[in-house]
Amino acid sequence: MRDVAIMYHYVQVPGLKGIHPLHPDLFEKQLDWVLQNYEVVVPDDLEKPRQSKPRCVITFDDATKDQYEIAFPILKSRGIPAYFTFMSGIFTNRKVPVVHLVHAALSFFTDEEIWEEICSKFDTSQVKENSQIYSYEPDIYRRYNKYALNFYLSEEESRSVLEPKLIEKFQTWDRFIESYYINLDEWKVINHAGMSIGVHAVDHKPYCGVAERFFANEIKPCKQFIQEHLGFSPKWYTPAFGGGTLYQDMILKLRPVLEKEGFAGGFTTLAGFNDENNRFWLNRFDCNRIPPVGNFE
Repeated sequence: MRDVAIMYHYVQVPGLKGIHPLHPDLFEKQLDWVLQNYEVVVPDDLEKPRQSKPRCVITFDDATKDQYEIAFPILKSRGIPAYFTFMSGIFTNRKVPVVHLVHAALSFFTDEEIWEEICSKFDTSQVKENSQIYSYEPDIYRRYNKYALNFYLSEEESRSVLEPKLIEKFQTWDRFIESYYINLDEWKVINHAGMSIGVHAVDHKPYCGVAERFFANEIKPCKQFIQEHLGFSPKWYTPAFGGGTLYQDMILKLRPVLEKEGFAGGFTTLAGFNDENNRFWLNRFDCNRIPPVGNFE
């Protein structure tokens, strides 16, 4: 019997053009399908005896506000458990990860405008060839922008393009953070409701290639923050960007570090089923492949 995990990000009524959210009505229909075919569990339950159905873990990345305001009430009202991931940097240094600056900027400004500014400031000769990582984006400038800002440019270079635009829109970063992310009081509600909470990142950075350093910078501080403010030690980890371009190296080298620090497992962005052969790094299907939206079989 093959278990699955499903990856969700934004669950909201489509409107902002910088993101690809799942409509709440479709989210509920997917839950109907999941309940018909799977036993929904939190990650810790994967080690318990199996029931008659294969298991499914419903996962959420990035801790955005819509997950608390829309997805969480739906799950709670139906008694469905889920696994949410925590980012600590927005609390400790009030710093918005570049990936979400990108989503916000692409929602309020045109792709052509942003790409024109990038080209005027930086050498973009290698962007077009490598932007196929975002081939699911139908707009070619959207592909260029997302690759350039998330991976090609340095963090400082990306911020130099994005932050002036967004501070003009939101006035303060506190206002942006409060509107965009789950706050601490809301995390306590999620925790009290029995949902599972794991580490996502400090600042949503991809794996750097050095396991010990990456753990010290992006995982350990987040784990400690959860311990201090939510009162438990998280045992599950979900890497930002699925680890990024060095994900294969991450899967190999980060596991022993995580296990040494008490982690039970982690979730990748690799599509696939889960069985006894991959009980540490678990595959996930994106929600867009789950019926009635898609088909992962």
